[in-house]
Amino acid sequence: MLPDDAFRAKRDRTIAALQQWQRALADCARIEEEAAATFWRLAVSPFAAGACPFEVILHQRQICDLAIGPESYEGRSSDELDRLPAMAEAIAAGRVLTRTKSSAVSGLVLSIETEVRLADGPSWKADRWLVSGIKPGAMLRNDRWYLPYRR
Repeated sequence: MLPDDAFRAKRDRTIAALQQWQRALADCARIEEEAAATFWRLAVSPFAAGACPFEVILHQRQICDLAIGPESYEGRSSDELDRLPAMAEAIAAGRVLTRTKSSAVSGLVLSIETEVRLADGPSWKADRWLVSGIKPGAMLRNDRWYLPYRR
């Protein structure tokens, strides 16, 4: 964890960058911004069908929650704050993949992975396994790419 003053400075820089980014989206997405004593929230719902919705909640407890498309990743480390503006730009540009892995035998969904391909560095990835303790054997992979907010 960072000292409180260092975290607040990092959080405030991230919020300012995300606010600047979201102002440019008024013509292509519905934006909801909310600030409270314990958190700051930004939700972006693109108007274009097939584009990826995005939500971030920055908590005073030095964690953040992300929702990218249908997936949510809660309790993420504040170490990711610096990447959030680049992630938001990549999501709006349509560089988001949701990958579902399922059993070839039963069709049971085993895991869901989200990948955001950043323009200036390595991709941000997160996944969640829905079934544990099972040897997956042959798996099927279904990739869903999202469209840009503007076309």
